[in-house]
Amino acid sequence: MYHVYHELGNSMANATQHVRPKAIKAGIFIRFLASGYDLTILFGLLFIAFGLLTLVDPTMQSIPKWLQYLLSCSIAFAYFVGFWSKAGMTTGMRPWRLHVAMLDTGDRPSIAAAGIRFVALALTWIALGATFFQMNVYIATGQIDRPIFAIASLMPALSMLIMILTPQRQALHDILSGTSVFRTEK
Repeated sequence: MYHVYHELGNSMANATQHVRPKAIKAGIFIRFLASGYDLTILFGLLFIAFGLLTLVDPTMQSIPKWLQYLLSCSIAFAYFVGFWSKAGMTTGMRPWRLHVAMLDTGDRPSIAAAGIRFVALALTWIALGATFFQMNVYIATGQIDRPIFAIASLMPALSMLIMILTPQRQALHDILSGTSVFRTEK
């Protein structure tokens, strides 16, 4: 079992072992800040991609909705999984010195582990979005689809509760992928 101070990464450079930096478990607030950075970057990438698509078809009528959704998901998948598996952190995590690492080895996640982490995280974000959508519907109309609202609101809350209760501060997507987020010391 790893203690609060954990060594990250297991890289070899020219047959000499690289010393891993000391790290502590990342808290919820700092992870939310990094997520805000990442979402801003992701929206920028999507803006560029869809801006280029409007050069082909200004009204976007000839591009099926499913293809637009597939493009959005592909860009998000490439951004998160690519950065997590290659660098151990996204661009939004870098200013906060956050790293995603495999809990058992301290190495960067594999593409498979990063993919599992992305899918679980995306489902949590979708559930959070559905929760906000249902709240807006309720505020506007007084009507609410209770089963969908209950299910959608439980997943993000459960993920945050799990993060508070687990010793390694793992959210649901971290547990499913075998990863955790650490903050390196200066």
